[in-house]
Amino acid sequence: MSKSEEEKQKIVERYESLRISMKNDGFHETICTISILKANLMAIITAMPIVLPCYILFFIKWKEAELNVTLSTLFSFIVSLSASMIIHEVIHGLTLSLFCKYKWKSIHLGVTPYCHCKETLKFGGYILGVLMPLIVLGIGLFSLSLFTGNVFILILSITNIFSAGGDIAIALMLLKHKNSLIVDHPTECGFTAFSK
Repeated sequence: MSKSEEEKQKIVERYESLRISMKNDGFHETICTISILKANLMAIITAMPIVLPCYILFFIKWKEAELNVTLSTLFSFIVSLSASMIIHEVIHGLTLSLFCKYKWKSIHLGVTPYCHCKETLKFGGYILGVLMPLIVLGIGLFSLSLFTGNVFILILSITNIFSAGGDIAIALMLLKHKNSLIVDHPTECGFTAFSK
């Protein structure tokens, strides 16, 4: 078993132990997960209400804006997009760690990339951690594109909003559990909510 697989096995074991402990303490458990396929489909549905107004607003302000596609801009976009996928997960981790007792030690970043929080969190901290990449890489980059008129940044921001579509879907599921304690699911997209 590789070191990565061992770490993942420990995370799953910690999660199962936490579930048993919470249930023994009288909590009711609700598992809220979606498959990777459903998360990707939901990404389109949940991101579109944000993407369309951004696109329209940009071209209302910058009617003459155009993208000059060269080999250099295409390469820059691929590098920027690849970097933003990693940064997306780091932003999840950094934000979630602010609400963890053991801070960054409670965060696991995987190579795919993915992020997992090992601690139980309250609704506010968890939903902020889920949505922060959308805020920073989606809305933040869009604001920069709107200020500069840069179509390259606009496309990067829209791509990042779509990338956060699964996060938006998870946040929508989370709204039903405002008074619960939330545990990040170790192997699926989503979480487990514990309520009294």
